[in-house]
Amino acid sequence: MNLPLRIRPADLEGPPYQKLVQTLAFQWAHANLLHQIPGNNDHVTTIRTLLLTTQDPERTQTIVQAILDQATRLHKTSAWVEQEIKFEGMITGADRADFLLFELHQAGTIDDDLLDSYNLRLNRFTTTE
Repeated sequence: MNLPLRIRPADLEGPPYQKLVQTLAFQWAHANLLHQIPGNNDHVTTIRTLLLTTQDPERTQTIVQAILDQATRLHKTSAWVEQEIKFEGMITGADRADFLLFELHQAGTIDDDLLDSYNLRLNRFTTTE
């Protein structure tokens, strides 16, 4: 398969990216999440943005599936999924642990919710067997 060196917005309109985005959006729309809005077109936009940010279809798929797994397991909302996908896109290319520590440092007051978020994000891609 001849993939472009850089994924551009126009590339998302055809194979293989369009199918990947549709598949991930379908998984998100049908995940067992609190306050899920079926057929939400924002899912597609959020995933497309993540793909353009990561420039890596496999990484995009890994991120979305890890977040959906966490959200289902922890009974999170679809809004939480969107927030976490945007967070993962934002830290693409940054050192994950350093960024998370920086976020804690910038918070000023550290409470249980912030620590829970820190731990979820830090351990999102580790297997818990």
